[in-house]
Amino acid sequence: MEYRSEGREKQQHSLNLLNKIRDMKAAAEMIDVVLVAEDEKFPCHRLVLAAFSPYFKAMFTCGLAECSQREVVLHDVAADSVAVILTYMYHAALELSAANVQAVATAAYFLQMDDVFGVCQRYMMRHMDASNCLGVYLFAKQMGAEDLCEQSRRYLHRHFAEVSLHEEVLDLDPHQFLTLIQSDDLNVSREESILDLVLRWVNRDRPARSGHLAQLLGQVRLELISPAFLRQALKRNTALLCDAGCIDRIQRACEAIRTPQQPSPNLRYGMAVTNLLLCIGNDPSGIRSRHRNYGDASFCYDPVARKTYFISSPKYGEGLGTVCTGVVTENNTVIVAGEATASRLSRQKNKNVEIYRYHQTGNQCWEKLCTTEFRELYALGSVHNDLYVVGGQMKIKNQYLITNCVDRYSVERDSWKRVAPLPLQLACHAVVTLNNQLYVIGGWTPQVDRPDEEPDRLSNALLQYDPSQDRWRERAPMRHAKYRFSAAVLNGEIYVLGGIGCVGRDKGQVRKCLDVVEIYNPDGDFWREGPPMSSPLLSLRTNSTSAGAVDGKLYVCGGFHGAGGIGCVGRDKGQVRKCLDVVEIYNPDGDFWREGPPMPSPLLSLRTNSTSAGAVDGKLYVCGGFHGADRHEVISKEILELDPWENQWNVVAVNVLMHDSYDVCLVARMNPRDLIPPPPDLVAED
Repeated sequence: MEYRSEGREKQQHSLNLLNKIRDMKAAAEMIDVVLVAEDEKFPCHRLVLAAFSPYFKAMFTCGLAECSQREVVLHDVAADSVAVILTYMYHAALELSAANVQAVATAAYFLQMDDVFGVCQRYMMRHMDASNCLGVYLFAKQMGAEDLCEQSRRYLHRHFAEVSLHEEVLDLDPHQFLTLIQSDDLNVSREESILDLVLRWVNRDRPARSGHLAQLLGQVRLELISPAFLRQALKRNTALLCDAGCIDRIQRACEAIRTPQQPSPNLRYGMAVTNLLLCIGNDPSGIRSRHRNYGDASFCYDPVARKTYFISSPKYGEGLGTVCTGVVTENNTVIVAGEATASRLSRQKNKNVEIYRYHQTGNQCWEKLCTTEFRELYALGSVHNDLYVVGGQMKIKNQYLITNCVDRYSVERDSWKRVAPLPLQLACHAVVTLNNQLYVIGGWTPQVDRPDEEPDRLSNALLQYDPSQDRWRERAPMRHAKYRFSAAVLNGEIYVLGGIGCVGRDKGQVRKCLDVVEIYNPDGDFWREGPPMSSPLLSLRTNSTSAGAVDGKLYVCGGFHGAGGIGCVGRDKGQVRKCLDVVEIYNPDGDFWREGPPMPSPLLSLRTNSTSAGAVDGKLYVCGGFHGADRHEVISKEILELDPWENQWNVVAVNVLMHDSYDVCLVARMNPRDLIPPPPDLVAED
């Protein structure tokens, strides 16, 4: 019977062979060739060299003089690199460091050892930073390493503000430096930094470099620099004052700024960053068949440029099935939470809350950040760059139970930690952040004393969490127990508007739609009652806020932050409810509400758990909605803009390529150059 060795036995066989060869080299047994590099000698075996290096294999089998020579001299190869490569051959260990990786890569390239060259490339990719990316880029370009060259070029451009502070950039030769500052892709927010870098580069070796100043200045987009800065640059730098061509160039730029007639120069990459409205999530319906490839994208809108873009959807492929909520962190990271797709859920043992992050600086796609124990009706908050999943309703042994658990996810450490629990179980509550503290407001709490009656009671509690001490404190309670309210932070205070609730603690009394406004002062730990709204406000969004601040004032439109809602005029006494076009504006200076301009038509938000609006540059924008009080009427695909100074709504975009339904609207600073452009026919229509 034929015997076949198992995989583990084969591995042991290979290991034994390697150990024997290594021992023979250490004992100088059967040495048949000596490599010489920088006058240092390395005894070894031809067979081993030929097995690892096509260069040596060709040398030892070509029939030329090297086949019989005892010593082989390696010109232009560092001795230290030869030692590292021989250690790899005989010990299966490649000892790389920041100091030797480029020299080892050069030696591997010379010896045609693609596996070692690939390991060196990956090492440089993993250890790339602002201090070395320029050197890596130049090295990769010289060696023809396309992947490393592209990745280092992208890193160099995206981190150019940091790169320009390091000495490496000042050591470039004139041609390399000129090529670098010509790029549109440099991530700088102001052209002044490019001018400053040019002057630093020249002053590094003025006698040798001042002759290049006029040519370099021609690549600086002086028309994007303030005239005051240009005048100061002339005064401070004798290199500029000594060059008549530079003086003339700066004077012409100042004149062009004062009397703009020609088109402005192209903006650098970093200058194009702007606030965008992100309508995240998608329902495949509503996209015309000729644009079907946009069905897996999420709609974006640039209010300043009046342009539409798209980003990949977190629902794409095996991503999220439902986006429940989202936040934009302090460092502008876009994060959403929801449930996995049905296909993924069928393969998972447990149902989880899935959290995804949009990767702006990488490949512009959503990446799964983490998961946490499944729950519903939770709140998602953030302090600095940490996420908090607070409370909610969990399914335990086929029962839905309201929980008090709080989980914190550190984006920097990529880890979850269960922190101090809430003082009471809560669901359907709201979370806001103020002064680096989390505040949990209202919601449902289990009824313990009379469980056979109504299962849940409303909460009027306000809970404060201090991340530095990992401690919750109960603060002054609200006058009304409530849920489905709107909450916002304005001028260092918390505003809670409307909702469904009752006066005082919930003891079973009648609940109603509220028009009350309660304002919390954290310094004095007290609530005061603001002027009531003219109409009761019912926020259908149960896990977030739906009122927002614009230009120092609160804007509330129907039941949503700018997206209509179902309500009634005056106090709710059972009269007919309808979709509202009402806009109410609260002025904190005078402590009063005034009626704002009505929306062009009554609108109901696209989803009952979402807001369809956001504030950008002091204006309020509403993205889509339903005309009418039910979900069977006309879907609007317009972008509405409310300008507080003009006190009127404007339709700024019509028939946009938006899904019939999306999950959440967020505002984030992004670069349109990283986004998916709209279809050419829609650009032509605009």
